[in-house]
Amino acid sequence: MDKVRFALRTLLRAPGFTVAAVLALALGVGGSTAIFSVLREVVLRPLAPPHPEELVRIYQRPAGSEARYPFSAPDYIDLTKGNGAFQSIAGIRAERQTLTGRGSPIQIRVARVTGSFFSTLRQWPSLGRAPGAEEDVAGGPSTVVLTDGFWRREFGGDPSAVGRTLVLDGRVSVIGGVMPPDFRFPLLRQAEMLVPAAFEPIELQRRDHSWITVVGRLKTGFGVREAQADLDRLAPRLAEQLEEHSGWRQEARPLLDDLVGPLKPALIALQGAVLLVLLIACANVASMLLARGMARQRELAIRAALGGGRSELVGHLLIESMLVAVAGGALGMVLAAWGLDALLALAPKGTPRIDEVHLDAAALGFALLISMLAGLLAGLAPALQVTQPRLMDVLRNGASGSGARARARSALVVAEMALALVLAAGAGLMIRSLAVLLDVRTGLASPERVLVADLDLPEAQYGNDRVAAFAQQLLQRVSGVPGARSSALLTNIPLDPRTQSALGFRLEGGEQLPPGQTPKAEAVWATPGYPETMGIPLLRGRDLRWTDSRSTPRIVLVNEAFVRRHIPNGEPLGRRVLDLLAPNDAWEIAGVIGDVHTKGLDLAPAPLVVIPLLQFPVTFLRIAVRAEKGDPLQLLPPLRAEVLALDKNLPMSAPQPLSRVVADSLGERRFQMTLLSIFALVALALAALGIYGVMAYSVAQRSREIGIRMALGAAPRRVLGMVVARGLRLAVAGVGLGVIGALAATRVLSSLVYGVSTTDPLTLASTAAVLIVSAAFASWVPARRATRVDPMLSLRAE
Repeated sequence: MDKVRFALRTLLRAPGFTVAAVLALALGVGGSTAIFSVLREVVLRPLAPPHPEELVRIYQRPAGSEARYPFSAPDYIDLTKGNGAFQSIAGIRAERQTLTGRGSPIQIRVARVTGSFFSTLRQWPSLGRAPGAEEDVAGGPSTVVLTDGFWRREFGGDPSAVGRTLVLDGRVSVIGGVMPPDFRFPLLRQAEMLVPAAFEPIELQRRDHSWITVVGRLKTGFGVREAQADLDRLAPRLAEQLEEHSGWRQEARPLLDDLVGPLKPALIALQGAVLLVLLIACANVASMLLARGMARQRELAIRAALGGGRSELVGHLLIESMLVAVAGGALGMVLAAWGLDALLALAPKGTPRIDEVHLDAAALGFALLISMLAGLLAGLAPALQVTQPRLMDVLRNGASGSGARARARSALVVAEMALALVLAAGAGLMIRSLAVLLDVRTGLASPERVLVADLDLPEAQYGNDRVAAFAQQLLQRVSGVPGARSSALLTNIPLDPRTQSALGFRLEGGEQLPPGQTPKAEAVWATPGYPETMGIPLLRGRDLRWTDSRSTPRIVLVNEAFVRRHIPNGEPLGRRVLDLLAPNDAWEIAGVIGDVHTKGLDLAPAPLVVIPLLQFPVTFLRIAVRAEKGDPLQLLPPLRAEVLALDKNLPMSAPQPLSRVVADSLGERRFQMTLLSIFALVALALAALGIYGVMAYSVAQRSREIGIRMALGAAPRRVLGMVVARGLRLAVAGVGLGVIGALAATRVLSSLVYGVSTTDPLTLASTAAVLIVSAAFASWVPARRATRVDPMLSLRAE
């Protein structure tokens, strides 16, 4: 303890050094801990259900395609009958339903689940019971299970809530139970209530309507390979039920890998980036320790002359560096807590398991470990350097330092510059990639003037005729709202991942494809005014009309991508699209609209068909209103009033400008770019600080030489150039090594960038220039100070 107290007093006598070293390590430790917490909770931690390694997700996959699709209700039922490798199989559908009878109507997130859901996950209600398999089919009882959060918020945690009734989408359901507080399952998309699957008769007949997410639990001793072999045996039996699915196969994927696999490259890249920051911080602290040790050589030499062995001196210096590391780690944990809150706020919507991220004992242990390693890494080399046995030289000549130690400090600065360039190059690539994406034309004109909101109609109350009447009445009312230019009802909002759908079809007179290779097109149901409201140009033909009803010939609009792929050399208008929604149906192409990016700005527009809502009514709707000018959210109060005037139990939810949907589609890339840029700026600041420290120390050591030069008539600018040139030599050496490292390291980002090569010369050149300019400035400051010192004072001090 005496040694620790002595080391602490020594550090307190040099507050500037201590604060700088602690801050440098805290930045590295805090960032590393925050990113580690995200990586651990999202990617590394097993899923919450018991034995999560037994859980797999099952897809359907067309022949010769990389696309994966969920299951139709009849295909799901057939799958459950041939599950030799599975203990049980469950179906899930996340959606929204309207809750009424408890004050104002609200839309809530629910998950339709089959009765096998609870046994598949091996998680049951902590209070009450779960629905049974008999509720998989509509027409019987409806037992819902509440999440703990919803139960406590709406019922105050009252156990007597079990057995009460709720009205969801106009149907009366009984509260059967409440899930445990720790119940989480990512595929439920934060649903607040689990409701029975209740397959409708039409759903049990439509094998081309794929909407059920399927999860299975493997039998003990079975792996994904055995499950895949079992599915391969079942595939022909499922495919023969629908000709269009001939050649399709089922694919099993470990559930955790399926959920977080796409996130792994980005999180690993971010963890690598923050560890580079930590290494730069360690190099910076080592450089400071080396400089401070060289300044204390006379003290250390005297202690050695009085009998202190080298091991004792090294131990004393290591204790100092470890105290700095402990303080840096403690401050780093505070920064990690703040940084984690910022990370969660910046994280894109829909990131799997992001709600599970928090600082815990494992994160504290990680912070402690890397703090100790950082202290050891930063302190060992300087301690060995400054305690080399040169006692008589030091006592005779003072603490003038040695060439070897100066070279060691220079090497550390070169390493800092190289690591900083690697980080800056990665951030530069992400910035350029985002800039390219922002320049991509979405196909939507002035999306900032369009208000979109969810407006799902309860199926129990809205049949085909009522949907059409409601649409006409509502849009007629909205047309009279001051400031509203146009409006439409639609099912899918471009670039909103929640509502994308695709339909198979045949083109009359088109190429005859083998069974199982039926082309698919994205589909959107809409009312007249859809192209104008969304800002999509009508290129040929006509728009949808209110006279396009169930009693008139069926028509569709298609986009340019549809024409390019399926009618490249013919006239699209008048051609008929067959088997789109039912066998042997026919839809005539009445118009061609411009292309719109629907799944992502980095993906080319796909073929699209627009189906008149009045000819084929559906209830899962959104509303879009284009404002004449200004903020479209100003239209929200009158729009909500018009909806409630038609149906007092029909809420609108998730209102937002269309431009926000476009921005959110880039959320993941913006998140990655922001974090890499922050890490790169921190690395750049630390590297510049390292250059500054080396040059300031060099100027201090060479004050006699500089004084003599200036006394003999050397111009200040010559001295200035001499000092800056040495700093630039270090920077250029670091940049050279950094470019080599960046060419290798940025390959990790190949799946994260768009429209730019990972070896982009412009990015490398610009980041190298930024680092060299920063190094020049960091060298100029101490050089400028040296030229202002009176030469006689420097000589007299020596």
